[in-house]
Amino acid sequence: MLVEQQDADQRIAELERQLAQQKRIAELERQLADAKAASGAPVPEPPLISAAQMAAIDEHAHRLAQALLANRGWPPGPSVAPLQEALARAVVDAGLTQQQYRGVLDRAGLRGGGTIKVGGQVVYQRCDPHAPVFLAPSRLGGYAAQGAVGPPRSKLVGGNRVGAIIGALGGGFGLCIGGAAAVTAVFPASALWMSPIVCRSGYDLGYNTSDYSYKPGQSGTSVSFQCVGDTDYYEANDFAVFALQSLLAMLVVCVVLAIGALIWRRSHKPGRAAATV
Repeated sequence: MLVEQQDADQRIAELERQLAQQKRIAELERQLADAKAASGAPVPEPPLISAAQMAAIDEHAHRLAQALLANRGWPPGPSVAPLQEALARAVVDAGLTQQQYRGVLDRAGLRGGGTIKVGGQVVYQRCDPHAPVFLAPSRLGGYAAQGAVGPPRSKLVGGNRVGAIIGALGGGFGLCIGGAAAVTAVFPASALWMSPIVCRSGYDLGYNTSDYSYKPGQSGTSVSFQCVGDTDYYEANDFAVFALQSLLAMLVVCVVLAIGALIWRRSHKPGRAAATV
């Protein structure tokens, strides 16, 4: 553990030293540019490049951009390295300046690496053909907008289908529970079939209704179930009664749907359709 900490400290120190050197290089380059501008030294003309050479370089950059797009903006894969090397070799052979090379990258939707910021301000931006090349933020945004980064359409369709099925099952479940509760409240005798299930031997399921008023002019009826014997009774489990009624309602709904589906399939058979035509 101590060795790993020492290695991490050494790595941090090395990176800080390299950063300080690069900042120093950036400062010297800026001072050199200011000195040349103050002395009126002639600015060297960029090398003359034929249209065929520039078109070939642009084609290399375009292929590299397409490869990075196909990689969805993630770190470069094995297919990207040869394209970047080909672009760097073409740029070096043509003798492009940094400004010209930056223009090639801009036209292809790319950006070069080697940027150093201090306090949010760019103090050094190296545009070297041998430095890593990445997709420009605008190109990444357009690619994401096209849905290339998102999940495939088949997964979206499958997810929507599963969600619809779950929603339909949940709605049917709620409908069955609500319907069973309503039927039991209006027709309590419809629950007497479960007497052997919720009551002990020697007891029969019975019900008791009572009216109540919760607002002036508005009233309701409450239902309670008891297991009644010859000499006594005890309260039945209302939850079990409504649960069994809900299961019965679900069973009835499933049977009705199965019959409906069977009738629909028979009415839409190819042979029957051809005979109708």
